[in-house]
Amino acid sequence: MGETMKTRKTRGEAAFFPASDWVRQVGRDTGAFDVTSVTEGKSAKRETAWDFIITLSIPPDERRVNLFVQTRSELSPQAALLAFEKLKWVPPDGILTICAPYIPPRVTELCRDNQVSYLDGVGNCRIAAPGLFVLVSGRPNRQTTIKTAIDPFSRKSSRIVRTLLKHPARGWQVQQLAQEAEVSLGLASRVKKALIDEAYLEERDRLLYLRDPAKLLQAWAVQYRPHVKRMPLFTLSRPPEAERRLAEWCRANEVSYALSQLAAAWRYLPMVRYDKSVAYIEKKVASEDHLTALLAHLDARQVDTGANCTLWLTDDPAVFSDAKEIEGVKMVSPVQLYLDLRNLPGRGEEVAHDILKKELPTLLPVSDRSNKQPGG
Repeated sequence: MGETMKTRKTRGEAAFFPASDWVRQVGRDTGAFDVTSVTEGKSAKRETAWDFIITLSIPPDERRVNLFVQTRSELSPQAALLAFEKLKWVPPDGILTICAPYIPPRVTELCRDNQVSYLDGVGNCRIAAPGLFVLVSGRPNRQTTIKTAIDPFSRKSSRIVRTLLKHPARGWQVQQLAQEAEVSLGLASRVKKALIDEAYLEERDRLLYLRDPAKLLQAWAVQYRPHVKRMPLFTLSRPPEAERRLAEWCRANEVSYALSQLAAAWRYLPMVRYDKSVAYIEKKVASEDHLTALLAHLDARQVDTGANCTLWLTDDPAVFSDAKEIEGVKMVSPVQLYLDLRNLPGRGEEVAHDILKKELPTLLPVSDRSNKQPGG
């Protein structure tokens, strides 16, 4: 399928695409089925009307499968959820199938979760029925959907996401959300719209609720990068002693700090091993007076290589939100720690998952919530 499958528009506002051509091409490419008939799913009732009903023949016994096809010129996650409402009108032997020139990753995820098949204009698809499973992915496709007006995972906007994940089952008014996240009402409203469009948030009884906290956290983690200036240090002290001294100096000088990555994970999960300290610290310590005093207290010096302690200088107070203190040493919250571990090569992702299991079980993917807890 070298060329993008072309589209055509019929009269009126609704846009229809030659879904039958797309499906036939997938059948030829994979040999998994043949298309035996294509009909327009006309009906007097809107809820039982389909753009196309495509009948497939599955070898070797020529068993029939009917695809009940909905086509969209653009397909946002919110639009996909509206299309899924037609699932209840699909006969037991039928498969709801969404076709669009471009299907965003978030929509393919929603399709899998809701057992809906999909197909895009270059042949990327997932068609699943009893006795039939076709998956084609990775074919380059130009995004044609309209991007959201704001990135909910940007530095300031993500304060809304952080607040929502802190209380994943709570219902919110926009004003309450803005106040708790310490952002403007206008920003909170724009982020709310973006999260609804992406199907992470929904409105019920005039309140906002998370649809799937685990998926929202995963999406944030994929994009997250700490806004920091890294200061690598070498100290003769072992990591726990260097961290104790850091905590001592920060308390005395009223400087915000919190351990992260494996140094923090060790406090939450004692089975974790590490040999290098990492800590967020307020950017103001970069001033000459503060820095000289801090390095003297840590018995440390700045280095280009061989660091065993790295300070992450930041002016973002959100990273210190809900920091925990264990034996006099502060560490970032479990949510922040998860984000930081996901960016750590090696065991980072594995340890991040263990942090979720122990500290944030409500943010685990549903399939993992019944698994044994770490150390249990």
